[in-house]
Amino acid sequence: MEKTSHEWSPESLFAKAQKYAEVMFEHQDTNWQFGLWSAFVLEMLIRSAVAKTSPVLLADLKDSNNLLFALGKPIKKSKFIAKSASITELLKRVEDLAKDFTGENANFCVSHLERRNSEVHSGNMPFENLGSAAWQPNFFTVCDVLTREIGESLESLFGSEIADQAREEIEALKDENAQAVKGTIATHKTAWEGKTDEEQDQARKQASTVSLRHYGHRVNCPVCQSTGLLLGKAVGEVKREVDDDGIVEKQVMRPESFQCVACGLKINGYSKLIASGLGNTYTATSHYTAIEYFEVDIDEHIRGMMEDDNNEY
Repeated sequence: MEKTSHEWSPESLFAKAQKYAEVMFEHQDTNWQFGLWSAFVLEMLIRSAVAKTSPVLLADLKDSNNLLFALGKPIKKSKFIAKSASITELLKRVEDLAKDFTGENANFCVSHLERRNSEVHSGNMPFENLGSAAWQPNFFTVCDVLTREIGESLESLFGSEIADQAREEIEALKDENAQAVKGTIATHKTAWEGKTDEEQDQARKQASTVSLRHYGHRVNCPVCQSTGLLLGKAVGEVKREVDDDGIVEKQVMRPESFQCVACGLKINGYSKLIASGLGNTYTATSHYTAIEYFEVDIDEHIRGMMEDDNNEY
């Protein structure tokens, strides 16, 4: 008979993180549920990393029976329910145990888990309008550190395709050269402020006219607050919905470049866009009628119907 893993074992906890990650990626990253499930993934990884040293380190020390439970020993206390240490305490333990886990990693975990607590214990919805650039690069960085501590990898947690995307996020966060874009923004801002009110107004009107939604994602320029365009690449799977008008496709896009016609600002590269506050993913939505979506040739379809004899005598 196969032995069942202890529920506080690193293997059991990592397996749960994998299941939570599957549910997480059933949603697009612009959906609040994506952020909520990411917090559940994070907690299981923290617990698994602590348990990797010993499940005993998960125990709430207020009751010694929790230590016995972690060791797999019989519990004599009646109606005993094992209790692990709080996630706040476990964060302190993983910071001491994991060699590559930094104070910055810990600070992110605290803030992300606070969002989770606010989501499940209050009427707030902290993940509802949380831009991806504000947390995803840090989230994937922490996942990378913790999976390696457990003896796993981003591939075993997320699968190879998502792991590749995660590493792009991690590299963008590490790109110190991207901070130079702030100097570019400051230079353009000085030039913009040197224009007359009339010149600024005319430039904003031109930008609004030229920056059409079907060319890219419209956002405010960090220099002049005019309408600029983000261009991006598709990440994740397309989500399809059917409504009364036909088929709706939604695709999450990760920004790759930005251009503002009004002040001339151009930014290329995801890491630079993150540094300039323009790194949030956005959703590209396409609408199709059933005929367009399935590429039905109406004339050919009618001819085919006329050639068939479906009458019964």
